[in-house]
Amino acid sequence: MSLKSRIEALSNPLKPAQDIGTVGELLSNVEAESVPRSLIFYKQQYKYFSEELVILKKQKDTLEVTIREKERNEHVYLHELNQLKNEVRRLARNNSRESANLEYLKNIVLRYLRATGGSEKRQILLAILTVLEFSPVERDSVKHKLAPGWFN
Repeated sequence: MSLKSRIEALSNPLKPAQDIGTVGELLSNVEAESVPRSLIFYKQQYKYFSEELVILKKQKDTLEVTIREKERNEHVYLHELNQLKNEVRRLARNNSRESANLEYLKNIVLRYLRATGGSEKRQILLAILTVLEFSPVERDSVKHKLAPGWFN
């Protein structure tokens, strides 16, 4: 390729300037022929920006992959967050129920301790067994420890 065609290739912005030779070739021709120094500068800039473009395209691709990953993870984390919020609400409801049940049980035990009659104590004891959710085996063991006829 002649020097004039190289110069024309560099000066025409619509054509890619890939086949105009290396910067070294242009430098060797600067003194031999009348190659403007600006062409060497433009050739260096073109090479630099071409390399920079390749690097930036790779970075863009990497970032797009990362964004897609983050979006997938976001859906998973939002689902987990909703599950945890529901669990916290459920535990708060259970806690308030337990507080109410504990207060109720305290009042029942207090009534049991203050009761004087056997029939009243029997009714209160049945309420205690129900609130504490005694199993049938546990109920039977309590019945056997108390005086016969208590639960009749």
